[in-house]
Amino acid sequence: MPRPLLRIERTLDRVTRFAGGISAVAMAAMILLVFGNMVARYLFGMGAVWLQELEWYLLALTAMTGISYAMRSDEHVRVDVFSHRLSRTGRLWLDFFTMLAVALPVSGLILYYTWPFVVTSYRLGETTPNANGMPWLFLPKAMILVGFVFIVLEALRQVLSKGRRLVFHYRRRGGHAEGGPRHAA
Repeated sequence: MPRPLLRIERTLDRVTRFAGGISAVAMAAMILLVFGNMVARYLFGMGAVWLQELEWYLLALTAMTGISYAMRSDEHVRVDVFSHRLSRTGRLWLDFFTMLAVALPVSGLILYYTWPFVVTSYRLGETTPNANGMPWLFLPKAMILVGFVFIVLEALRQVLSKGRRLVFHYRRRGGHAEGGPRHAA
């Protein structure tokens, strides 16, 4: 595989790991916030609507950035009706075409249709209907955009990775792995 493609694959891998880090930090913050809200409410009889709504903002961030990391770790939900019957090479082809024909187009459509939804929310200055709630209701909606950008980047990384592994597999099968092409004597 040409070095520029390998560099792109590695860069995309770092981006996906970064998304996983964002998800982990947001999850830790959400757990602390939920615990703090529970203590404030049940021990001190106090609470703030905006803090409860902040939990939803953090949940959106956690879920949408965590999806690409789950894809990277092969821990995402999928239907393995066929893949368990396939060889290792067959699974590579299946994953390659799934990313190319399903993940990328679906993510593109979601990004295309979500963008106006987020922009409209931002332009209207949409806020929560709850008194003393969180402003900037466009932020959790924007998490859909952020999450699917990360999904697109991870799907591209997987296309490059699976493609590289397939090229290596077929090159090796063609006799190139043992010292180059065979020459007739």
